[in-house]
Order: sequence, then structure tokens, then C-alpha cells
Amino acid sequence: KARVGLLVEKLGVPVGFHSHNNLGLAVSNSIAAIEYGAEYIDVTCRGLGAGAGNTQAEVFAAVIDRMGLKNNLDLYEYMDLAQDVVAPMMLREQYIDSAALTLGYAGVYSSFLLHTYNAAKKFDLNPRDILVELGKRRMVGGQEDMIIDVSHALKYGS
Repeated sequence: KARVGLLVEKLGVPVGFHSHNNLGLAVSNSIAAIEYGAEYIDVTCRGLGAGAGNTQAEVFAAVIDRMGLKNNLDLYEYMDLAQDVVAPMMLREQYIDSAALTLGYAGVYSSFLLHTYNAAKKFDLNPRDILVELGKRRMVGGQEDMIIDVSHALKYGS
């Protein structure tokens, strides 16, 4: 909330928000972003996206309508699009599995996942421990090279 509010206050331009659902909070975080001044919210039908997905368009449309927030979203249109067009194209349902939950808990991006599984195998570690340590070190997407360093430190001490 504070970050969105600060951006709105300091930037002087319309601010948008993009949320992941790895902790099951994508819709509520998107609502909070609106309450703190975000004007644009990224949504996807069926929550289509990495990990457990993103803010689910049809759920978001229903929630903001129930809250009485002015919008031009057609709830039924989103529901039909999600069910009839997007769902048949999806390779798997979006849900919070162990990997997505760990990503959300650790606060790291999904691009770390495959690299982490490989490092866990190489160093005989639990991939969740690696992800959590990456989160403690505040690693962000683009720092995948640090996964080996973190794995080495967990295995042999740093």
C-alpha cells in the first residue's frame, strides 16, 4: 500500500499495478492498490500467468462491482471469455501449488524456479530452502546467477 501511495504522490503520472497470486492475495492487493491511487490494474482471465497466476479478471470485476466501485467491466463477458476461450487453451489450471506458495513466501520471482531446482539437485538441497534464502537476500529477477552462490553457502557455509 505504502509503495503505491508513494509512487502516486511523487510521480505525478498515472500509476498501474501488477500482482501475482502466489499467496492468494492478487485480487485483494489490486483492490488495495486502487485504494491508494493506482489507476490501472493488470488482470488476466483465469489468472493466466507464471506461478499461481495473476489477478484474475473475472474475480476482480465481481469484487469491484460488489464494492460499488465505478468501472466499465462486463462481468459476464469476462466470465464467458475465461471459461469458453482461455480455459481450453491453458496447459494447466492456475492454482497455488507448493512451488508457487514458496515463491510468494520467499518474495522471489518465478524465473528463479527452474534454476533453483537444478541447483537443489546439484547440491542435494531442498529447493524451498534455496528460494527462502534468495528472498532473505532480496534477490530480484535477473540475478539467477546468485542461485549457485546461495546454494553453495547453504551446503558448505559462507
